[in-house]
Amino acid sequence: MNAPAAAARSAYVALGVLTAINLLNYVDRYLVPPLVPELEHAMGLTHEQAGWLWPAFMVVYMLAAPVFGAWGDRGSRTRPIALGVLVWGVATVLSGFARNYHQLFAARALVGIGEAAYVAIAPALLADCFPVSARGRVYAVLNMAIPVGAALGYVLGGLIGQHFGWRAAFFVCGAPGIALAAA
Repeated sequence: MNAPAAAARSAYVALGVLTAINLLNYVDRYLVPPLVPELEHAMGLTHEQAGWLWPAFMVVYMLAAPVFGAWGDRGSRTRPIALGVLVWGVATVLSGFARNYHQLFAARALVGIGEAAYVAIAPALLADCFPVSARGRVYAVLNMAIPVGAALGYVLGGLIGQHFGWRAAFFVCGAPGIALAAA
């Protein structure tokens, strides 16, 4: 395969992997709301405690994103993304192992670190791979995963939680993140 064809193939592989990660990113974000009734019952959480699970993620995400963005600008963009995806996959699985509110809160906050790494760097990585003339289409593909992933998060969280329990929902949605970190 000649060099331009290999580069184009590599760019589309990167787009595919990053789109899959983005889909999983939003599945994970929206996994918790349909599980709240089960979490409140199983762990004896109050509505207020359940409500703090989202800000735990968002505050850590907000603080970590600039750090990862700077890291991605200084060297390899793939390493911090892979590390972040691994951290968030492990954190989601750890959410399923939580025995109390503090463990669940910490695991959901840790998800924010992992997702911040991906979101801060992925667009720059794709800009490195595609010419300016293709970026509109590339970002459209990448970002179509946002509403699809959000909807799947609610659906999967509800279905898996109802049929197999809230822990299984975190396990099923966290494991692919660990696998995608290698990709």
